[in-house]
Amino acid sequence: MIAIHRTLLCFVLLLLLPVTALAINQGDPLIPFAAQDMDGNNIDISTVIGKKPIMLVFWASWCPNCKSEVPKIKKLVDKYGTKGMTFIGINVAHNDSEARARRFMDKSGMTYPVIFDKEGNISRKYAVQGVPTVVVADKKGTVVFKNYGVPAITDDDFHHLNQ
Repeated sequence: MIAIHRTLLCFVLLLLLPVTALAINQGDPLIPFAAQDMDGNNIDISTVIGKKPIMLVFWASWCPNCKSEVPKIKKLVDKYGTKGMTFIGINVAHNDSEARARRFMDKSGMTYPVIFDKEGNISRKYAVQGVPTVVVADKKGTVVFKNYGVPAITDDDFHHLNQ
């Protein structure tokens, strides 16, 4: 009986290993990616890593919590975007469309670039399992925050991010 439980446990762990092995967590380096935003501009975060703090916001138009997070992000964009922080929205594209994403962006007043992750490549790299997921990295490209909501960032926090 114990051998069956051990075998089952090993099997479950093997199934979960690829997800947990790929998960990006606090202290890990950002995973570079390049894509075109929804306005046709090329974004390559490897050109920003080492120069500026970065906030990645994974979202979907059907997500009620994403709607409530946008005003918080806009405040951070207004305050810290002018001081050098880069903000990038990434629509996970799961059960979404570019047209719905665009309507959401227009209605909510998003002012930062947004990538429609049609193939899910960026979302998979960052092991996004729910939206909104916010990833914040310091100027060096080290993840200092990953969670399902927007962190409160103070001037003191921003100073540490920008070192």
